[in-house]
Amino acid sequence: MRKYSFGLMAVLCLGINPAFASKVTSFQIKLASPTTVDRQTVLYTCQGNGEAAKELLSRLPQKRVAVQYINADAISLAVLPIEGHMQVFSNVIAADGAKYAAAQYVWWNKGNDAFFSSEMDDKALVTCHAVSK
Repeated sequence: MRKYSFGLMAVLCLGINPAFASKVTSFQIKLASPTTVDRQTVLYTCQGNGEAAKELLSRLPQKRVAVQYINADAISLAVLPIEGHMQVFSNVIAADGAKYAAAQYVWWNKGNDAFFSSEMDDKALVTCHAVSK
């Protein structure tokens, strides 16, 4: 049994080894059919008060942040540019509003407002407000 477990573990580790990863520009998530996919893009202007918040704000686009919200059944995602790269945030449990997380970042929207923060610095909080196109 140990040889089997070790062999299986080796195969699994090889499958996730970054050396074997390939670069892609898109991906698909297979959904149970029929599933309605709702996609909405919201533009925000953001500001940060304090040194930590301003450093975090510098990771977002300067003028407006375009956030795509994608909802399909139990899947809820927010896609937004962080440091010039599109980052996919997944919905996590929140007491109020919709909260999304990706890497160390949190995007939390409530009505027309959203908040961008980092789990690495609890003093850094960027406040955003939805604007019309």
